[in-house]
Amino acid sequence: MADIFALPAIGDAMVEGEIVEWFVAVGDVIDLDQRICAIETDKSVVELTTPYRGTVLSLGGLPGEVLQVGAPLLAVGASGEIAAATPLASSGPAPAETTRTPEPTIASPVLSPVLRKLAQELHVDLSAVAGTGHGGRITRTDVEMAAGPTRETPAPAVVADGPTRAMPKVRKAAREASISLHDRQGSGPDGAITLSDLEPGKLAAGGERRERLSAMRRSIARHLTESAQTIPQFTSTIDVDATALIATRTAIRERLDGPVPIDAVIMALLVPVLRDHPIVNARLDDTTDEVVYFDRFDLGIAVDTPDGLMVPVVTDADRRDVAGTAAEIVRLAAAARGRTIQPHELSGATCTLNNVGAVGIESGTPILPLGTSTIIAIGASRSSVQLRDGNPVEVPLMTVCATFDHRIIDGGDAGRFLTQLKQHLEVPALGLL
Repeated sequence: MADIFALPAIGDAMVEGEIVEWFVAVGDVIDLDQRICAIETDKSVVELTTPYRGTVLSLGGLPGEVLQVGAPLLAVGASGEIAAATPLASSGPAPAETTRTPEPTIASPVLSPVLRKLAQELHVDLSAVAGTGHGGRITRTDVEMAAGPTRETPAPAVVADGPTRAMPKVRKAAREASISLHDRQGSGPDGAITLSDLEPGKLAAGGERRERLSAMRRSIARHLTESAQTIPQFTSTIDVDATALIATRTAIRERLDGPVPIDAVIMALLVPVLRDHPIVNARLDDTTDEVVYFDRFDLGIAVDTPDGLMVPVVTDADRRDVAGTAAEIVRLAAAARGRTIQPHELSGATCTLNNVGAVGIESGTPILPLGTSTIIAIGASRSSVQLRDGNPVEVPLMTVCATFDHRIIDGGDAGRFLTQLKQHLEVPALGLL
């Protein structure tokens, strides 16, 4: 009897996933823990491995299709086994309740959709191609060689024989415009092809162009809508003289001789303030009307990526020095922008820091992430003239905005928290107390 591998929940909040690419095809013999496909969740692109061994009988869908968690993703069984009546997609139009007849290893039903499409684009007759892959499987190189030695092959967007990197929305746009991704040079992270690498899409009547939200963007929209509709929120602001903060960051960067995001210094100065104001490092459990005070300091750090805002979490921020925090922020930001970040690295924040100044914003009113009571936005510094001992002095002024859950935090709590945070940012030595 065939084993059905259902799409697992990769993270607590995952409800659906979009198929990015298959690494196996119907007819392949696979082993335990072999990678089978890449799935885009609302937070990242992850590669799944199979818990079964045997012959691939059917696939759950084509690249670009969205599956609900728990939906059949892959059917594995013995070669020639009767396929179960499931919604799984096979590589041919055979009905679900029929016996699958073993086919020659070089036949096109054992090819991935990507290679079948490539063969069509290159006008290659697959029946005349001898596969050099495992078990006689036809590879990309076999198809390109069969196209003839005179064909000019553009440099691949990623490593040789590897898949072309592109997000599902880019693949969808390319399919709709009949554009081959293999003929494009990617300008995104790790050579990924972006929408800007494609020719402009065809405008619909009336001068409009529609583009479906990605799984990540849909998740962002859901979470922000739920936060705004269910949590009464207010934002307070305070101006900070950033002279000492900037000087501290410069000194640390020179000592470490490496990148030190301003976020790392602010995070180090924020932790003791959170200790003194535990309600800010807490959340409301509205099912029991209880305030949950976190005894950990896992701080979210907002990262601007080409696909939307992501919030990786710096765990145990209270146990890291500035150098360790800086290295972790740099690592998480790179993983978020490259969509290689793991789901567990995007959950569990107890408070969130958003450096909106990195994109030139001086102040803002951030929306509270679900599961927390506070988010702090740090604006870009700007020149301001202030009187010091009766003399005008130019100082870099930075606006700090914080949004709070009004159900458990009032204006007085917010004011005391921001006042102490201002003191720590203006006199970093206070963080040593």
